[in-house]
Amino acid sequence: MKQNKKGAAVWISAVLYFGLGVILIAIILGASLPTINKIRDKNIITQTKEIMHNMDAAVREVVRQGPGSQRVMDVQIKKGQFIIDPIQETMTWTYNSKVAISEIDETTEIQEGSLKIHTKSGIEEGTYDIQIQLTYTSIADIQFSNPTQTIEGLSSLSIKNEGINELTKMPKVGVSEI
Repeated sequence: MKQNKKGAAVWISAVLYFGLGVILIAIILGASLPTINKIRDKNIITQTKEIMHNMDAAVREVVRQGPGSQRVMDVQIKKGQFIIDPIQETMTWTYNSKVAISEIDETTEIQEGSLKIHTKSGIEEGTYDIQIQLTYTSIADIQFSNPTQTIEGLSSLSIKNEGINELTKMPKVGVSEI
């Protein structure tokens, strides 16, 4: 009978230690998860800014090289919404983040190279609506072949100088998913 009590005590200790371990892991994860999410958001924003800088360089190079010039590039939009608006001549990425990447203001816009960055408070407390935009109104007429005009996930884009738009007398740049 004494051996049975020792076996039960060992099992009770094991269960208690296991439970304590689970509680400690839950506390550590609960405390570090917001920090991990902020780091993830910052990485997504940084990667998207780099993609947009590369797209801008490709568009400007195609315009500079003249009709028929073409560049193909892979674009991976991990989060957020990337919209090409041929009417406004803009490429815009919007994302709801837990990280503010510029001054939080309804009217202030930060210029980073050709990128215009705008950060405002999000709907939920502690979130921010990030908007990064490229504008081509004085450079080229942007045309996008996709009727929805949005890019999500991994896409290959062809950026091609299609000649001069007779109405605007500006280079017509076609952007299409391939």
